[in-house]
Amino acid sequence: MAYDLAENIAASAFVVLAYTFLIRRSGGWNQLTRQVVFGAVMALTALFSMVHPIHVGPGIFIDARAPLIGLAALFGGPVSAAMAAASVAGYRFSLGGVGMEAGVANAGLSFLVGVGFAVWVKRRRVGLGVLPLLLFGLLLTLASLSTLALLPNLELALQVAGRTAAPMLAIVPLGTLFLGVLLLRERRHHGSEQRLGESEARYRLLADNATDMILEMKADGSVRYLSPSVRDILGHDPAELVGRAPATLLHPDDLESAAMAFAGMQPGSPPVTFTHRLRHRDGHYLWVESSMRPTVGADGVFVVVGVVRDVTERKRYEEELSAARAEAEAANRVKSEFLASMSHEIRTPLNGVIGFADLLLGTDLTPEQRQYVSLQREAGRGLLAIIGDILDYSKIEAGKLELEERAFDLHRLLRDCRDLMSNAASQKGLLLQLSLGGTVPRFVRGDEARIRQILLNLVGNAVKFTERGSVLVSVGLLSGEENGRGEGAPALVRFSVSDTGPGIPAADQANLFQRFSQGDRSTTRRFGGTGLGLIISKQLSELMGGRIGVQSSPGVGSTFWFELPLPVAEAPGLVAERRAEGAAGRSARILLAEDVPMNQIVTSSILCKAGHTVEVAEDGVAAVEAVRGGEFDLVLMDMQMPRMDGLQATAAIRQLGGRRGAVPIIALTANALTDQLQLCLDVGMNDHVTKPIERDTLLSAVDRWLEAKADADAKAAADTAQSGGDAEEAAVLAGVAPVSGGAPVLNRATLDTLADTLGGDVLPRFVTGTLAELALRADRISEAETMKDAAADAHAMVSLAGNVGLLELSRLARKLQHACEQDSPDVPALKAQLRDAVNRASGALQAALPTLGVAVEQAR
Repeated sequence: MAYDLAENIAASAFVVLAYTFLIRRSGGWNQLTRQVVFGAVMALTALFSMVHPIHVGPGIFIDARAPLIGLAALFGGPVSAAMAAASVAGYRFSLGGVGMEAGVANAGLSFLVGVGFAVWVKRRRVGLGVLPLLLFGLLLTLASLSTLALLPNLELALQVAGRTAAPMLAIVPLGTLFLGVLLLRERRHHGSEQRLGESEARYRLLADNATDMILEMKADGSVRYLSPSVRDILGHDPAELVGRAPATLLHPDDLESAAMAFAGMQPGSPPVTFTHRLRHRDGHYLWVESSMRPTVGADGVFVVVGVVRDVTERKRYEEELSAARAEAEAANRVKSEFLASMSHEIRTPLNGVIGFADLLLGTDLTPEQRQYVSLQREAGRGLLAIIGDILDYSKIEAGKLELEERAFDLHRLLRDCRDLMSNAASQKGLLLQLSLGGTVPRFVRGDEARIRQILLNLVGNAVKFTERGSVLVSVGLLSGEENGRGEGAPALVRFSVSDTGPGIPAADQANLFQRFSQGDRSTTRRFGGTGLGLIISKQLSELMGGRIGVQSSPGVGSTFWFELPLPVAEAPGLVAERRAEGAAGRSARILLAEDVPMNQIVTSSILCKAGHTVEVAEDGVAAVEAVRGGEFDLVLMDMQMPRMDGLQATAAIRQLGGRRGAVPIIALTANALTDQLQLCLDVGMNDHVTKPIERDTLLSAVDRWLEAKADADAKAAADTAQSGGDAEEAAVLAGVAPVSGGAPVLNRATLDTLADTLGGDVLPRFVTGTLAELALRADRISEAETMKDAAADAHAMVSLAGNVGLLELSRLARKLQHACEQDSPDVPALKAQLRDAVNRASGALQAALPTLGVAVEQAR
């Protein structure tokens, strides 16, 4: 039996070897050829098994025909199984004898079981393993035993079944399992190799055809693999660089950054991406972007896989964009400087026009004269608004336009606009009418100048484009009627300007609110204009929370409208009366620093009529000398003067120290740009009034700062009487005087505004948090390892200090930031000054906040 078993095992090995050859070496064969060859191998092996069966007992022989036919179907296919079954059946038929029919049937049933089991496995997607193969062997055994029913008589069938059933139930399933496992292992191994080969081929295809350069480096920096794309990028053949370190191709200036990028790399580290330069084979350098990922190779060795992309063109575009941005910023600075100069040059003469009109209105005039002077003043204001269009558009584009809300008489504004445009309308024979709804509140809060600007623009356009007929200005209340008379109640007011002009085609209406656009190209040639008016009106109305639109029919006319939410306000006259009552009996000595005689007369006249004494200085030097030699309650400082301008004069006055150095200073500036106004506050001025000077605006600012100075003086006197402290130190802590010839420690105006905005409950916590953040930033600046880190923290301190009015600290932080950015040798000294400034800032806030009715905790 052992010899028979060895022979069958050898036959199984032959089958496995043949199967291995077929699946590995038959790449050019089709499926049918493979099945035929494998079927021939299985048929020969089955015949060999029938010639050399296993002898398990006297007269009892078992061969492997059934497992071989079934496995031929399972691993080869139906053709292989059919060839094996046909060979076995033919051989058994040729032998003849009593069991011939059973032998032929055994071959056929084994074929059917094998094919059926193979179909079941495929459809059910059953994974072959030990249990499925044992089940398959058992099915083949049962099929073989069932053929015993074809023996000549039942007694013989039972006798043979009794002697062979047990050995077959043991040997056939195990033999099927043994040979099936060998074939299955070989098939899986070949499948793994095939998938691996396909994967390698796929990735090789990607690497060989990728436009980016792919490389693999060892821990020592040498290259293990380099994709062919290196030829296109660097001009080298891959073989020239394999085994070499790519660092030899780096630009000398990039060696340090590359070393930092690779420092500390280990398996699992995040990928590193950096931009650097590599030397081409012809000697020139090109910009590349390298992305490096550390990992472990297939051999278990640490490697770095990199992808290198040529970004020379992108770098060139970035440099061109940076140059274009710098050029645009320079052009924008030039534009801002031009606008600032133009604003000053135009507003200065308008100051005289409007100012003298205000003075004339304060004299005894006949009704006719008063009407003419009023129209002259309104014309000046209208001209100022027109000139302001260019400045407004520039500020709107930059996002720097700020609204100034205050209570005003809406009815008077509408009548002034009508009266101002009535002369132009009457010259064209047009009827200009005003229709004012009965529910429209008289006094509202809003930006009076901007509303006037929109109205004059719309009415001016209507008059300009209407040849005959009329122009109607109508104002009505869309919402808020029920409480429209209550103070603070919102009222949605609709302003409409209707004309009987030519009308605007629907196709042109969409372009009306575009920059430099007018409805018809011939309009510019015929009527002139820049086309900025409507776009500015649109943006202004949207800034004020409203909207603007148009309704027009060609040949009928047009209606331009805008809607604004305007809260109802208390009559400004009552406010003025209360202010006058509060200021009654307060006569101040004021220094006016102004070089233009016309402006000297206007401003002095306004102040003198209000009961103040005015002394005039013609330039900044004279103003500083006047403050040094006399006592003034307030200084009005023009910005542009000969010998010394207003900013330099203010800095010099702040350096005087004591009460003289702490005098409130209000800037008189014709420059309405936000950046220029901020310079006034940064240098130590307390407030500003924009030219042309409005009488009420000027007197309101003067009264406000005289009252603030009186309060500060009273508190300083009380503190001095109580503690015997020195007045100069009190002025420093109050935030008006400079410490040592620089900006004031604290701008009280900013703190007052902040208190009104946040309220007494929130202000202490806000100031405490700001001081803590300033102290933290100062510590970080002292310990900063790089100039870049120190500059970043100094930049943050500029705005942090400015938020609470700490002028000295804000300016010192800006100075330190610039010094760090330029790597100046003054940085250590500025760091020490910054620490002292933080301490002074904390003391100044401690001294100033109790005057607002609140207290602040110590930040450090």
